[in-house]
Amino acid sequence: MTLQELHDSIKDCQRCRLASGRTQVVFGTGNSHAKIMFVGEAPGFYEDKQGIPFVGAAGKLLNELLEDAGLSRDDVYIANVIKCRPPDNRDG
Repeated sequence: MTLQELHDSIKDCQRCRLASGRTQVVFGTGNSHAKIMFVGEAPGFYEDKQGIPFVGAAGKLLNELLEDAGLSRDDVYIANVIKCRPPDNRDG
């Protein structure tokens, strides 16, 4: 199964109680063949709204650290263990 097929299979998931509080499933982003992968815990407020992992304050820091290392988001793969925002998790 490709990452796109996996994303398609879970994008409308309703199998747990987290589905009722999320805006959308936050899947991974970046280079799916990268040698470097960053994995966070769960989407926060901004990630849930945009559907992209690490876009809030942590994302800004990650972008700066990547730039310092001569990399960009296109050079790595970024995801979260949990794909839906937990209740009251990082309200922005």
